[in-house]
Amino acid sequence: MTTEEARETIRDDAASFSAWVTAAGVLTSTEESTLEDLLLCLDRKGLPAEMAATTLYVRTKRPLKDNSPLSLVVDSQNWQEYLQKARPQ
Repeated sequence: MTTEEARETIRDDAASFSAWVTAAGVLTSTEESTLEDLLLCLDRKGLPAEMAATTLYVRTKRPLKDNSPLSLVVDSQNWQEYLQKARPQ
C-alpha cells in the first residue's frame, strides 16, 4: 500500500478494520505522513489509534505521564489541543 492509498483508506468510513490497521501501519512508518494523517488514525480507535499515538509521541517528543501503557493518549481531541498549544503562534 502506498502512502496515498493509506491516506484514502484511513479516511474511508466503509473500509474494514483490517484495512485501517494496514493503512495506519503505512502512515506511522513513513516520514511522508503528516500530523493530520496520524490524527485521522486516532479516530479509528483500537490498534490504528495506538500506532498513531505512539508515532505522535515520537515525532512531537510529548512526555508520557508515566511509563505505563495506560498513560498513552489516543484521543484525537486531546492531541489536537496539545498540538495547538505546542505550535508557536
